[in-house]
Amino acid sequence: YAQYKLGIAHFRQMRGAQRDQTETREAVKELQAFVDRYPNSSLMAEARPKLREARDRLSQNDYMVGYFYFRQRWYPGAINRFKALLEQDPGYTGRDAVYYYLGESLVKQKREAEALPLYEKLVSEFERSEYLVEAQRRIAELKQAQSKPTGD
Repeated sequence: YAQYKLGIAHFRQMRGAQRDQTETREAVKELQAFVDRYPNSSLMAEARPKLREARDRLSQNDYMVGYFYFRQRWYPGAINRFKALLEQDPGYTGRDAVYYYLGESLVKQKREAEALPLYEKLVSEFERSEYLVEAQRRIAELKQAQSKPTGD
């Protein structure tokens, strides 16, 4: 119970995704410890959503940095940030945006073969995404480009 309360105390002090994430990291640490130590607790129904929300806040912070790099046209930085985010938090609820902008960054770097599976994941995992139509368009473009014979 004390572990849960400690996690919630940090959770309540979390700041916005664009701000310092020290409290968010502490909330994740404490809530994860609670979930790991007391899997049968009656508080689990409250702890798991709070843990997901805290993780999402951290991931949103990373996403914002990656998106900033994308907008600045520093695609290698965006690619690294987005890939790290997906690796660190595969359950991030904003993955559709990450898939999309990671795919776009890869396309800008002429790495279409790496981008295509990301657009396909977006389409298969997110039936309601603001990026869905664009991802479907990109899939069609990339598949068409793959099927064109090269001029050799």
